[in-house]
Amino acid sequence: MKMNLEKTLLKIGNLKVDEEMEDYEVSEFFDEIREKLTDINLLTELQKEQLIKSLFGFLKAQDPEMGENFSFIHFIENIDNPTYEIYYPELLKFNLENGTITSTLLLNRFINSLKGNEWKKCVNLIKSISDNNNYTEYVRKEALSYYKHQMKK
Repeated sequence: MKMNLEKTLLKIGNLKVDEEMEDYEVSEFFDEIREKLTDINLLTELQKEQLIKSLFGFLKAQDPEMGENFSFIHFIENIDNPTYEIYYPELLKFNLENGTITSTLLLNRFINSLKGNEWKKCVNLIKSISDNNNYTEYVRKEALSYYKHQMKK
């Protein structure tokens, strides 16, 4: 592995996106991390868990209205693909505690792969985000649009 995981986790933890930072800079950051990790499949389950938690930690430290960054999104979604045994519980936990533009998009994307009770549970979670006054109006509106989209299926 080209980049040691501890250094990677530190880099992710230290990234703070502000108004001066361009979207492409955030994309380049996550593309570079992904490139340097070379093969995520070689990570142990514990290392994958550390990486996923670190990425959700990054998200929590940012403005909840920070725009979606697809380099970040594709990176976090693919760490323990196809089982999502680590990602899915962390995604639910994060969305229960935090409402961000990116986390609601991640949840909506994950809902698309679900059926039955899991689908209902996650759709109810996205609805609860849209009703939660602790979150910004913009985040609530995005969550509501995802909820409406899911209910039309």
